[in-house]
Amino acid sequence: MNKEHKLGLPLEYQKMPEYFDAHNINEGTEAKNALIEKLLRKQNVKSVLDMTCGTGSQVFYLSKRGFDVIGSDFSPALLAIARNKAKELNRNIIFIDGDMRELQAGKFDAVITIFNAIGHLTKADFEKSLQNIQANLKEDGVYIFDIFNLQAITDDIINDLARDIESIVNGDHIRNIQHSEIDREKGLLTSHDHYIISKEHGAQEMHTNSFSLQIYTAEELQTMLKHNGFEVIRLYDMDGNDFIADKSLNILTVARKKRHDNYQKSRETDARFN
Repeated sequence: MNKEHKLGLPLEYQKMPEYFDAHNINEGTEAKNALIEKLLRKQNVKSVLDMTCGTGSQVFYLSKRGFDVIGSDFSPALLAIARNKAKELNRNIIFIDGDMRELQAGKFDAVITIFNAIGHLTKADFEKSLQNIQANLKEDGVYIFDIFNLQAITDDIINDLARDIESIVNGDHIRNIQHSEIDREKGLLTSHDHYIISKEHGAQEMHTNSFSLQIYTAEELQTMLKHNGFEVIRLYDMDGNDFIADKSLNILTVARKKRHDNYQKSRETDARFN
């Protein structure tokens, strides 16, 4: 992921990082983080690499609960906020500038990429990232991630995703109006944002932006994971219940890195039948 990514990116990732938390941290964040913790503990995970950490929501939560966590992200602006938080909290947490397609940070029990992060990648780049995530995992390591479920995104859901929210950040009043549309054939969920920012000193700014998320069906995800050295342990909805293909808005996936010999056999089998 980078600023030139053809799917585009939300403005908060680069141009307006100071507003990221206001629009991405909400009453559901604590429950989501608690679920991630539960799934990690179920797999006996001790060390975690969050490859799309943003301003550090999961990193700080998991670190506080005793996990050995490192955060990385492609956005220097968001990482600067995460590092400032760590300094203010007097927490010794490492944050690395890095792209999940290429970053080599070591060997971990688990890698996580939360909040539709893989949606900012093309399918080809997601596969490249899967191969790189493998390289950052120990044998039998796990990868946990979530993404919108293409099969469950109805027209009513698209309407429900529309938002008109207001917040105050450092004295600035921010109004964000967003609506979305979907290309079901390509699996692209495109959102259109309009920002009205009234500065504390009275000036007003307006910004518009559009970006797309590459989303998937569960069947497509499972195929991609298998072809790139993972086996799916279980699929969940974001409330922790079992995933239901035509009802769950999100696919929360827990996958395990295949042992090298099993991965090689799988690829050889696939090659014979392709």
